[in-house]
Amino acid sequence: MHELPLVFFTVFTQSAVGAFILLLIGGTLGQIEARRMAIGLFSVMCLFGVGILLGIIHVGQPLRALNMLLRVGHSPMSNEIVLSAVFATLGGLGSLGLLLNRGATALCKALVWLAAVVGVVFILAIPQIYQLPTVVTWRTSYTTVMMVLTPLIGGGILAGLFGLRLGLLVSVLAILASFCLRPGYISTLMSADDVLTAAQTNWFTAQAVLLALGVIGVVVWARLKTNVAVLATAALVVIAAELVGRIAFYNLWTLPM
Repeated sequence: MHELPLVFFTVFTQSAVGAFILLLIGGTLGQIEARRMAIGLFSVMCLFGVGILLGIIHVGQPLRALNMLLRVGHSPMSNEIVLSAVFATLGGLGSLGLLLNRGATALCKALVWLAAVVGVVFILAIPQIYQLPTVVTWRTSYTTVMMVLTPLIGGGILAGLFGLRLGLLVSVLAILASFCLRPGYISTLMSADDVLTAAQTNWFTAQAVLLALGVIGVVVWARLKTNVAVLATAALVVIAAELVGRIAFYNLWTLPM
């Protein structure tokens, strides 16, 4: 699948940014210890880096990304590239500094909070790329909503892996919100292109099943106090669900005849 690198790029980077922001909020609220937060911040930055590398594969030639920088402020894709680079730089340096704990803690905290602000803009910038007048199945408010939910769904459960229960709550609530929005989303897609949307039924169904299993996994872990392997499995299932849903999204690409 030609768009598969974009599937991983968008889901990994959005989830990483979501987890990054939630970990910072959790640390500020005292819901996660500083050391664990630092490990979590650096870990999700590594995931963000993996997402960036996979995104470069889609570009084909890395130097093409440099050409896209000429349209910063005018092209949503150029904005995305710049924002991802700024977030990676600020978040990477800040989280590494907190992880190593070799001084300049105040500076590192300032860097990670600046990264969080850039991360929010990055999350909002990605859906703008797909608001194309020629692709009716993408040019809908649901595209923005569903992509904003990914940082909450994937990022929340990733933050939960590092001990932030707030992250798990955010993830579960976001999943439930996605279920509530799903009928309207599918109806909108069917109105735009019923044949193409019907062809994605298996993908959308698989996503819903995986998300439901993820919620069950979180509930079981929370109620029975089982080991972290159960939560880690639930996290993998939820991330897989977002990947499956994103495959369906990219399969909706069509041009009017």
